[in-house]
This record gives sequence, structure tokens and C-alpha cells, in this order.
Amino acid sequence: MKPSRKDTSIVLIDIQYNGSLNAFEEFYGENVSYQELEQSSYVEFKDLIFRKINKNIKFRKHERIGKVLTLRAYLLENEIRKISRILEKGEINLMYGWIVTNITKLKGKLLEEFKENNSEEDFNS
Repeated sequence: MKPSRKDTSIVLIDIQYNGSLNAFEEFYGENVSYQELEQSSYVEFKDLIFRKINKNIKFRKHERIGKVLTLRAYLLENEIRKISRILEKGEINLMYGWIVTNITKLKGKLLEEFKENNSEEDFNS
């Protein structure tokens, strides 16, 4: 486990395949599962962020709704700005066609709801 970092914010990052499930199945066929490539894309995304921003960022899979995988990251304010700039410049290109579709910094009511619905371990970085 990575050491705790003070003053981090919880940020939710959504990644998903850049296309429909039908398009995925047509392209990849039955040889590979959606979950396999999703996992590879998750690892690739983390590695890219570690290289470009900071290797001490803590990531966790948060939840999946449909074909969207939501990641939970504990980021410092300057790291949030760096990720935003990288996305704006189009520098996040994952190998299997996964893309970042949303980034949400939890604050105010969203953060309080997260704390109510998750264990203390989930929101202490």
C-alpha cells in the first residue's frame, strides 16, 4: 500500500470503450472479453498517470454501471489540474480504444454522501 498523502481530494474518473458493445463484439469477436480489455485499459491508464503526473497517486476501482468503469483516485489539486490539461490536449490514448468520459471531484454534498455510504478506509487517503 502506498503511503498516505495529506490534502488529497477524492476524484471519480469514468473510463469506457469508445463505441457500442455491438461495435466491441464485431471488432474483437469472442476471442477476448470486455472485462479483460477493461482491466488492461485500467492498468494502462494508471501507468500513464504514474509516468506523466505522480507514481504515488492511489487508484481504486469504484464501481461499474453498464459499460462505464468508475475509478476512484486520491489527487492533490495540482494533480487534478495536470490530468485536466492532459485530457484537454488529447494525450490520453489507451491501446484498446478506452477513453476517459468524465472526471468528478467530490466536494460538498457529493463528498458527504460518499462518506456516509463508504467505510472510513475508502475516503482517507
